[in-house]
Parts: sequence; structure tokens; C-alpha cells
Amino acid sequence: MTGEPVIAPAPRSLLLACDLQAPGTEVAARAALSRMSAHDKERIARLTRSTDRTRSVMARWLALQAASRFVGGPWANLRLGRHHRGRPYVMAQPRLSLSMAHSGRYAVAAVALDGLVGVDVEEITRVTALPDSAFLTSAESSEMSLARDDGEGRAALWVLKESAMKMTGEGLRAGMRRVSFRRRAGERFPFGAQTDYIPGAFSVTRLGGGYVCAVGVSAGIPPAASLVHAGDLREAAVAGNREE
Repeated sequence: MTGEPVIAPAPRSLLLACDLQAPGTEVAARAALSRMSAHDKERIARLTRSTDRTRSVMARWLALQAASRFVGGPWANLRLGRHHRGRPYVMAQPRLSLSMAHSGRYAVAAVALDGLVGVDVEEITRVTALPDSAFLTSAESSEMSLARDDGEGRAALWVLKESAMKMTGEGLRAGMRRVSFRRRAGERFPFGAQTDYIPGAFSVTRLGGGYVCAVGVSAGIPPAASLVHAGDLREAAVAGNREE
């Protein structure tokens, strides 16, 4: 043994989540929107509900925040684009992959370096109301029935499937029942899962208030969610107004 310290490899992916019920969210969203591209402003303006606009702004802000931690510099200097099939990307940063999602009280974004990433978040009760035929394979439906699942496991499968389809860029065009997942035996939350749909590693975890979030990466270990707190939101509002 040399006695030299072991240096952990730098993380190659990052997952940020924001509780939109946190104080300061609306102020931060207005400040962030003012620093975004005309294209993003136009897309957000098409949304008719103010809550949807706030979720969309914060998901983009989280994506830019995460990307800036890899490339350095202010988040407001980065711009988002979309491929012809709708997959988002960071302009002039071909080594980065990103994915965004929002539902109810949460917005989330994940960024990966030199690999693909996909993320999704959903409220458990929204998935509970759906019939099995809407998204579960026959094997998954039988497993849920045998396990007497209370809805959390079904919601986990939903967000896992969404995250995988975002990784490929197919989105819902792939068809939810075409994507089948299997979890590691005996694990509850958080837990890892695998699919034959796309190579990679996936994990799903709980968020407060009855939500689940899944993230998948094509290489490495899926990142744990880092929750952006109210203080970060207030600082973002200040920074958004002073950055040039």
C-alpha cells in the first residue's frame, strides 16, 4: 500500500429536482425566464396555464444549472435546442446529453457526460388511476397482482419506461408496453432496474408528497436526486438578474 488517498472518479451524470411548492419558486421562475432564449420563451408562452409555464421554466433552469456544472460558467450563457424528434440538447456541447420532466409539484432534469440520459417524475395517484393495459406488459401486470402492489410499484414502472424512451429519443412513440422492466429481487425504494429495450442502468426513488422519479444512464451509475432548496431558488433569482 502506498498510503496515497484514493480519489473517487468525477461524477459523469447529475440529477436535480425542484419542489415547486418551495417558497421563492415563482420569483425564481420569472428571473430564470428573463435569461432564457427567445425560442424557449416562445415555447413556454404557448402553455395556457401558469402552473405549467412555471414547471416548464424550472425544468429548463435545472437542466441549464446541471449542464453549467460540467462545462463551467454561468447557466444563462448556455442555450437549449431540440432535435427534429424533440429530444433536447445543450447547444455547442455535443458531449452532454440531457433530459427533463415535470409533474405536479416537481420539476427534474438530468445531464450526462459522454453518454445518454433519461429522466421522468410522476405522482403515484395519477398512475394508480390508469388501467394495466395502458402501460404494463402481461408479465408486469401479473407481477403487480401477485405482489399486491399498492400503486407505488406501478408508478415506478411508469417513470422507468418514460426515462428509457427519453434516452432513445423515441418518447411515447415507442409504446409503453413495448418497454419491459425487471427490478432487482427483494429491493424496494430506491432500487435498480434493467430493461432489454436499451442498454444502461436505471434507478427509481421516492420524492416527498407521493411522487416517484426514475433516471437512466447508458454508462456508469445512475445519479441520486439532488433536491434544489428554497435558498437556491432565491439565489437563482438574484443571479439571473445580475448575469450578463
